[in-house]
Amino acid sequence: MNRAMTLLWAVLLVAVAIFLTVAVFGYRADQVGAASPPGSNPMGLVGAYAAHFLVRSWGVVALLAPILALGWAVVLWRDRDLDGVGRRLTGSALLVPAMCGLVHLIPDEAATWLLLRWDQSQFHGLGGALGNVLVGPDGVMRQLFDVAGSILVLSLVAALALVLMDLGLRRYVRYLWRSARHHAPAPAEASEVPERLSTEPFIAPRPAPAKQRATTSINELAKRLSDDSTLPPDADELVQRIRRHRENLGRGEGSGSSASIPAVTASEPAASTSPLMTAPAPMPGPAVSEPPPVAAAPPPPRPAPPRRDPVTAGGEYILPPVDLLHARKERRDAEHEHEKHATGKAIEDTFHHFNINVQVVAAARGPVVTQYELKLLDQGMRVGKVEGFEKDLAMKLGTEGIRIVAPLPNKTTVGVEVPNKVKEAVTMRDLVEEIDPATMALPIVIGRDAVGRPLVSDLAKMPHLLVAGATGMGKSVCMNAMICSILLFRRPEEVKFIMVDPKMVELAGYEGIPHLLCAPITDMTKAHAALEWACRTMDERYEALKATGVRDIKTYNDLGEDEVRARLERKSLSLDDLPNAKAHMDYIVVLVDEYADLMMVNKEVEKSIVRLAAKSRACGIHVILTTQRPSADVVTGLIKSNLPSRICFRVVDKNNSRVVLDVSGAENLLGKGDLLFLQPGTSLPVRGQGVWLKDQEIEAIVEHAKAQGRPEYDDEILNVGAIAMSGGGGAAGGSAPAGGEWITDRQFHGAVQAMFRYDKTGADFFRRKCGIGYNKATQYVEQLEDLGFVGPQKGTASREILKPWDQWIDLLKDNGHTWPEDDDTYHDPFQGPGV
Repeated sequence: MNRAMTLLWAVLLVAVAIFLTVAVFGYRADQVGAASPPGSNPMGLVGAYAAHFLVRSWGVVALLAPILALGWAVVLWRDRDLDGVGRRLTGSALLVPAMCGLVHLIPDEAATWLLLRWDQSQFHGLGGALGNVLVGPDGVMRQLFDVAGSILVLSLVAALALVLMDLGLRRYVRYLWRSARHHAPAPAEASEVPERLSTEPFIAPRPAPAKQRATTSINELAKRLSDDSTLPPDADELVQRIRRHRENLGRGEGSGSSASIPAVTASEPAASTSPLMTAPAPMPGPAVSEPPPVAAAPPPPRPAPPRRDPVTAGGEYILPPVDLLHARKERRDAEHEHEKHATGKAIEDTFHHFNINVQVVAAARGPVVTQYELKLLDQGMRVGKVEGFEKDLAMKLGTEGIRIVAPLPNKTTVGVEVPNKVKEAVTMRDLVEEIDPATMALPIVIGRDAVGRPLVSDLAKMPHLLVAGATGMGKSVCMNAMICSILLFRRPEEVKFIMVDPKMVELAGYEGIPHLLCAPITDMTKAHAALEWACRTMDERYEALKATGVRDIKTYNDLGEDEVRARLERKSLSLDDLPNAKAHMDYIVVLVDEYADLMMVNKEVEKSIVRLAAKSRACGIHVILTTQRPSADVVTGLIKSNLPSRICFRVVDKNNSRVVLDVSGAENLLGKGDLLFLQPGTSLPVRGQGVWLKDQEIEAIVEHAKAQGRPEYDDEILNVGAIAMSGGGGAAGGSAPAGGEWITDRQFHGAVQAMFRYDKTGADFFRRKCGIGYNKATQYVEQLEDLGFVGPQKGTASREILKPWDQWIDLLKDNGHTWPEDDDTYHDPFQGPGV
């Protein structure tokens, strides 16, 4: 049952409860039958007959019907646990006759007017026909147990019914008892202490304590402190802090955090947090003859994980608090056990029909699928034969998305993953609170696996990631979750982003966060420049690692600035001698949202990406690629060999699944975040459910990051001339002119002349006409765009020429460039050579 249907049933039950309540309270005996004059019920003729049936059958207990309907409506509306529906309905069915019998034993004189109004005198009581059958003058129970025995038996049945219904009455009783104890008067000896101090203001109450904790008054505490032999070293400071807190309480300022105030309550030794005592304080009564022994100084408190509270560690940047994320909705565990039992039985029957004897030995429920472990009872059965029954199980169970893992890793059983009827969303907040980011350099949250364990990985160890899947299957949500994971745990001085966004809108919301090296790149001709810059940065970092004698970025950063300079001095070097070298290297994450689209514009980018993926791990540069077209011409063998970590959502066929994961199975996923995760060093993918991150959560994290500072963009990243380098993916023909070198580059001028002569532009055109490589031709296009002669790329259409030939000649002359008069490169292309 989906949420909309559940809410509809809740509304209908509320309407039924209101209808029955008004009908029963407005019921009179003359509203039905042939009474003259006939009465009228507020709910009309239907309400009159409904009330007549309930009242004649149950008597006063008819009022229990709308109460039961309202209770079930509240349960459905609040999406509470509905486990054991049959047991609870049985309890309701037992409660009605028990209450009818007990009410029927009430003397008639107690409600004579009601008997006359409802015409119940023939039943000799308020329990209606059911109560009369049970405990009436000729009732069954009255003849067997008499009145006293009937009361006892009916009371036991009513109690059993309440237990079966599981209304949580014990929890409410405990709550009322704790509330009564909490508001009890303070001990006599603490009468001079303010009430807020004598009722444990310094420590938070523990859930369901084993015993009520006794309080210790200031007078008793001063008495214990009077013995110098029991004073700890910080006793005087403790007393002063207690007095200051009492003064704050008197002024109404005592709402501060309890973690900064010493506890003055005595508790069990195992749970004591007081630096003065560990033995329980005496209850009100005679004074203690001697103070309890002094406990040893407590160990220093364990530091909280960085994610628990926003802290400013080593700078002014404050990490986003976990409160920005939405809490998980209350779990719906209705009928889970029944569903697992029924599905396990269906799996066994299906295999039995094919003469394969299996036994379901375990079932682990995840948020979307449940993994059933099967034991093969026939020792001669081949495991590979079991894998071919996915479609048969899907037809038997009436569902899709079934996956068979034969065998399970490190086990002697076969796994069958079956989608749950009631699915649960995987929220970011729960996963963030479960992990310890201090153990990972670049923690990224992916989701939960098939049995509910967190899927969290360290990008620095992956070290690169490929995310593939059809449109609408969850790639964008997964990508946003990974970006937000890093923003939640790492400051701008620790990690930087280069984002390539061919869709132009997917990553636009992150523009302005201080973690960016440049604005999200939407022009694909500039994306190659950014990748080439990353290649050059990788080479420069390796020079720094080599000069300092370390092998990776973590060891380099652990050295510290003084040690880095000392090692360089031993080689007669300094940081200034190394290009762009720093004493601390930040991690760089290169994120390409749609790799296939980038390949369509410039296939040379594959060389840069392959080069980064092959070498950049040790220097802290990591690549994340996403694509919705995981075909063999996009996800090539070089890409797969250098990106060992891959996430695949649902794809159109098994061929695409094999391209990404080397195995089939992704074509049978459910979609909406259902994924297969191939971890590095493994050959068998793990099934999981991607985390669901709402737009409001992403906006809150981004706004928090923007409020901490502004990005410092590096213009050199998109400067095509500055990033072209030997071995950086360039093609034959050298490099494009850097800086002002385009003024004297004759080959570049010839490309411009051909552009005006044929009224065409683009990398393919320059490559054919000038006989240059694709990479250099692309750089020529970028240079012309920077000079304002061609417009930006608009889809697959050709770029527009914005300025005439005369302005090109004027630009050359303004920059001091001269040429011979007979040089055809500078003649007007529209008038022919030599004119």
